[in-house]
Amino acid sequence: MNRVVGSNQQEVEATMKIHVNRVPESGLEEHISYDSRPLDMDRFDVHLHEPFKVDAFITKVERQLVVRIQVCCTLCCLCARCLDEFSVVVRPQAVFSYTVDPPDVVDITEDVRQEIMLTYPMIPVCQADCKGLCISCGQNWNHNSCEHRNQ
Repeated sequence: MNRVVGSNQQEVEATMKIHVNRVPESGLEEHISYDSRPLDMDRFDVHLHEPFKVDAFITKVERQLVVRIQVCCTLCCLCARCLDEFSVVVRPQAVFSYTVDPPDVVDITEDVRQEIMLTYPMIPVCQADCKGLCISCGQNWNHNSCEHRNQ
């Protein structure tokens, strides 16, 4: 696995590769942090500013490699109503299955990337009752009112 040092000086992984011949019969448990920057996961209104964590349990039965993952990552979102930034923690879970041979190396990076991106809110909203912005002056009605509020 490619290791890089994150901005907070903790070691994180750059890719998610599994060497099939290193998975014991009893299975393999992994707890690793991954760097989101090389994965091109940012959207105009959703960003990942810090590494995300993946807990995985990897088993193989004959030619099948089964990978159960649980991801924990913090999404930094831009509210569609008021344009304030807010954070939300998401915890997607998935099970992947691959047909493999003993010398294979399986890269699950793209599968994990897609599972995370599926948790992105379609329209990020900081709170259900967000009041939004005034269309006349741009005042954020969650923080202050303005003269246009009742027009």
